Amino acid sequence: MHKVSLAFLVLGMISQAVQADDMDERFIQQVYAQGGRTLYCQEDFQAGDRIAVEHVYTERNLRNHLNCSSARSCEQNADYVKMRADMHNMFPVTRHAELDRRRTLFGELPDSENSDADCGYKLSFQSFEPPDHAKGNVARAMLYMYDHYDLPLIGTLQMYQQWNRLDPVDDAERQRNARIKTIQGNSNPFIDDPKKADTLKSRSPVSLQFPG
Repeated sequence: MHKVSLAFLVLGMISQAVQADDMDERFIQQVYAQGGRTLYCQEDFQAGDRIAVEHVYTERNLRNHLNCSSARSCEQNADYVKMRADMHNMFPVTRHAELDRRRTLFGELPDSENSDADCGYKLSFQSFEPPDHAKGNVARAMLYMYDHYDLPLIGTLQMYQQWNRLDPVDDAERQRNARIKTIQGNSNPFIDDPKKADTLKSRSPVSLQFPG
Protein backbone atom coordinates (compact mmCIF):
# COMPACT_ATOMS: atom_id res chain seq x y z
CA MET A 1 0.00 0.00 0.00
CA HIS A 2 2.86 2.31 0.88
CA LYS A 3 4.51 1.66 -2.49
CA VAL A 4 1.26 2.44 -4.32
CA SER A 5 0.86 5.74 -2.43
CA LEU A 6 4.46 6.66 -3.19
CA ALA A 7 3.93 5.88 -6.87
CA PHE A 8 0.89 8.18 -7.03
CA LEU A 9 2.87 10.92 -5.26
CA VAL A 10 5.70 10.65 -7.78
CA LEU A 11 3.27 10.67 -10.71
CA GLY A 12 1.56 13.77 -9.27
CA MET A 13 4.89 15.59 -8.97
CA ILE A 14 5.81 14.68 -12.55
CA SER A 15 2.43 15.90 -13.79
CA GLN A 16 2.85 19.25 -12.01
CA ALA A 17 6.34 19.70 -13.46
CA VAL A 18 5.07 18.97 -16.99
CA GLN A 19 2.19 21.46 -16.58
CA ALA A 20 4.60 24.15 -15.33
CA ASP A 21 6.96 23.53 -18.26
CA ASP A 22 4.07 23.77 -20.72
CA MET A 23 2.87 27.05 -19.19
CA ASP A 24 6.37 28.55 -19.29
CA GLU A 25 6.86 27.45 -22.88
CA ARG A 26 3.54 29.01 -23.95
CA PHE A 27 4.50 32.24 -22.18
CA ILE A 28 7.80 32.50 -24.07
CA GLN A 29 6.21 31.59 -27.40
CA GLN A 30 3.37 34.09 -27.02
CA VAL A 31 5.10 37.07 -25.39
CA TYR A 32 8.62 36.63 -26.82
CA ALA A 33 7.92 35.09 -30.21
CA GLN A 34 10.56 37.39 -31.73
CA GLY A 35 13.02 36.82 -28.89
CA GLY A 36 13.99 39.17 -26.11
CA ARG A 37 16.32 39.75 -23.17
CA THR A 38 16.39 38.06 -19.79
CA LEU A 39 15.27 40.17 -16.83
CA TYR A 40 18.34 40.24 -14.61
CA CYS A 41 21.26 39.42 -16.89
CA GLN A 42 20.04 41.14 -20.09
CA GLU A 43 21.09 38.15 -22.19
CA ASP A 44 19.55 37.92 -25.66
CA PHE A 45 17.49 34.81 -26.39
CA GLN A 46 15.18 33.44 -29.04
CA ALA A 47 11.94 31.52 -28.62
CA GLY A 48 12.98 27.87 -28.39
CA ASP A 49 16.18 28.57 -26.46
CA ARG A 50 16.58 26.90 -23.09
CA ILE A 51 15.46 29.68 -20.79
CA ALA A 52 13.92 29.73 -17.32
CA VAL A 53 10.74 31.62 -16.41
CA GLU A 54 10.48 33.35 -13.05
CA HIS A 55 7.33 34.33 -11.21
CA VAL A 56 8.17 37.58 -9.39
CA TYR A 57 5.42 36.81 -6.87
CA THR A 58 6.53 33.22 -6.47
CA GLU A 59 4.30 30.19 -6.76
CA ARG A 60 5.33 29.15 -3.27
CA ASN A 61 4.21 32.50 -1.87
CA LEU A 62 0.87 32.10 -3.65
CA ARG A 63 0.40 28.65 -2.13
CA ASN A 64 1.29 29.94 1.33
CA HIS A 65 -1.25 32.76 0.99
CA LEU A 66 -3.98 30.32 -0.06
CA ASN A 67 -3.06 27.86 2.72
CA CYS A 68 -2.76 24.94 0.33
CA SER A 69 -1.83 21.69 2.03
CA SER A 70 0.30 20.81 -0.99
CA ALA A 71 1.18 22.07 -4.45
CA ARG A 72 -1.13 19.46 -5.90
CA SER A 73 -4.11 20.66 -3.87
CA CYS A 74 -3.52 24.22 -5.08
CA GLU A 75 -3.88 23.01 -8.67
CA GLN A 76 -7.59 22.51 -7.89
CA ASN A 77 -7.93 26.12 -6.68
CA ALA A 78 -9.21 28.38 -9.48
CA ASP A 79 -7.70 31.49 -7.86
CA TYR A 80 -4.25 29.88 -7.71
CA VAL A 81 -4.44 28.71 -11.31
CA LYS A 82 -5.41 32.21 -12.50
CA MET A 83 -2.74 34.04 -10.47
CA ARG A 84 -0.04 31.55 -11.35
CA ALA A 85 -0.73 31.95 -15.07
CA ASP A 86 -0.81 35.77 -15.03
CA MET A 87 1.82 36.81 -17.55
CA HIS A 88 2.42 40.21 -15.95
CA ASN A 89 4.11 38.27 -13.13
CA MET A 90 6.30 36.13 -15.41
CA PHE A 91 9.75 36.98 -16.77
CA PRO A 92 12.44 35.14 -18.74
CA VAL A 93 15.64 34.65 -16.73
CA THR A 94 18.86 32.70 -17.14
CA ARG A 95 19.08 29.31 -15.46
CA HIS A 96 21.75 30.38 -12.99
CA ALA A 97 19.83 33.55 -12.03
CA GLU A 98 16.71 31.45 -11.44
CA LEU A 99 18.66 29.20 -9.08
CA ASP A 100 20.17 32.16 -7.20
CA ARG A 101 16.76 33.84 -6.86
CA ARG A 102 15.01 30.67 -5.65
CA ARG A 103 13.76 30.81 -2.02
CA THR A 104 14.92 34.38 -1.49
CA LEU A 105 13.14 37.63 -0.68
CA PHE A 106 13.67 40.84 -2.61
CA GLY A 107 15.57 43.39 -0.56
CA GLU A 108 18.36 45.92 -0.54
CA LEU A 109 21.82 44.72 0.41
CA PRO A 110 25.06 46.53 1.31
CA ASP A 111 27.79 46.84 -1.30
CA SER A 112 29.88 44.38 0.71
CA GLU A 113 27.50 41.51 -0.16
CA ASN A 114 28.26 39.09 -2.97
CA SER A 115 27.48 40.50 -6.41
CA ASP A 116 27.13 38.49 -9.60
CA ALA A 117 29.84 39.81 -11.89
CA ASP A 118 27.91 39.11 -15.10
CA CYS A 119 24.41 40.19 -14.09
CA GLY A 120 24.92 42.73 -11.30
CA TYR A 121 22.47 41.40 -8.75
CA LYS A 122 23.43 41.03 -5.08
CA LEU A 123 22.82 37.87 -3.12
CA SER A 124 22.96 36.85 0.52
CA PHE A 125 21.23 34.24 2.65
CA GLN A 126 17.51 34.47 1.69
CA SER A 127 17.91 37.97 0.20
CA PHE A 128 18.18 39.03 -3.44
CA GLU A 129 18.68 42.56 -4.76
CA PRO A 130 18.05 42.90 -8.51
CA PRO A 131 20.40 45.00 -10.65
CA ASP A 132 19.22 48.59 -11.06
CA HIS A 133 18.02 47.99 -14.63
CA ALA A 134 15.52 45.36 -13.39
CA LYS A 135 14.29 46.98 -10.17
CA GLY A 136 11.46 48.89 -11.81
CA ASN A 137 10.23 45.80 -13.68
CA VAL A 138 10.24 43.78 -10.47
CA ALA A 139 8.50 46.54 -8.51
CA ARG A 140 5.74 47.07 -11.06
CA ALA A 141 5.06 43.33 -11.31
CA MET A 142 4.99 42.93 -7.51
CA LEU A 143 2.73 45.96 -7.03
CA TYR A 144 0.43 44.65 -9.76
CA MET A 145 -0.01 41.32 -7.92
CA TYR A 146 -0.50 43.13 -4.61
CA ASP A 147 -3.13 45.48 -6.02
CA HIS A 148 -4.88 43.32 -8.63
CA TYR A 149 -5.28 40.17 -6.51
CA ASP A 150 -5.28 41.74 -3.03
CA LEU A 151 -2.24 39.69 -2.05
CA PRO A 152 0.05 40.42 0.90
CA LEU A 153 3.09 42.39 -0.24
CA ILE A 154 6.35 40.46 -0.07
CA GLY A 155 8.77 43.20 0.96
CA THR A 156 8.10 46.80 1.86
CA LEU A 157 5.88 49.13 -0.14
CA GLN A 158 8.40 51.96 0.27
CA MET A 159 11.16 49.85 -1.33
CA TYR A 160 9.07 49.00 -4.37
CA GLN A 161 7.97 52.61 -4.77
CA GLN A 162 11.63 53.67 -4.74
CA TRP A 163 12.55 50.99 -7.27
CA ASN A 164 9.70 52.12 -9.52
CA ARG A 165 11.13 55.64 -9.55
CA LEU A 166 14.75 54.49 -9.88
CA ASP A 167 14.12 52.37 -12.98
CA PRO A 168 11.45 54.05 -15.16
CA VAL A 169 9.34 52.23 -17.73
CA ASP A 170 11.12 51.86 -21.08
CA ASP A 171 9.90 51.00 -24.57
CA ALA A 172 10.60 47.28 -24.19
CA GLU A 173 8.45 47.14 -21.05
CA ARG A 174 5.63 49.06 -22.75
CA GLN A 175 5.72 46.70 -25.73
CA ARG A 176 5.66 43.65 -23.46
CA ASN A 177 2.73 45.14 -21.53
CA ALA A 178 0.82 45.68 -24.80
CA ARG A 179 1.47 42.11 -25.96
CA ILE A 180 0.25 40.68 -22.66
CA LYS A 181 -2.87 42.87 -22.80
CA THR A 182 -3.63 41.44 -26.23
CA ILE A 183 -3.17 37.87 -24.97
CA GLN A 184 -4.87 37.93 -21.57
CA GLY A 185 -7.06 41.02 -21.82
CA ASN A 186 -5.58 43.41 -19.25
CA SER A 187 -2.55 45.62 -18.87
CA ASN A 188 -0.43 46.39 -15.84
CA PRO A 189 -1.67 49.82 -14.64
CA PHE A 190 1.69 50.55 -13.00
CA ILE A 191 3.26 50.42 -16.46
CA ASP A 192 0.45 52.44 -18.04
CA ASP A 193 0.85 55.09 -15.30
CA PRO A 194 3.96 54.59 -13.12
CA LYS A 195 2.88 57.44 -10.80
CA LYS A 196 0.04 55.19 -9.62
CA ALA A 197 2.61 53.33 -7.48
CA ASP A 198 3.02 56.35 -5.21
CA THR A 199 -0.73 56.42 -4.49
CA LEU A 200 -0.72 52.96 -2.91
CA LYS A 201 -1.03 52.63 0.84
CA SER A 202 0.29 49.78 2.95
CA ARG A 203 -2.49 47.61 4.34
CA SER A 204 -0.47 46.68 7.40
CA PRO A 205 2.38 48.27 9.36
CA VAL A 206 4.18 44.94 9.15
CA SER A 207 5.15 43.50 5.77
CA LEU A 208 4.40 39.81 5.38
CA GLN A 209 7.59 38.10 4.30
CA PHE A 210 8.56 34.48 3.80
CA PRO A 211 11.06 32.79 1.50
CA GLY A 212 9.76 31.79 -1.91
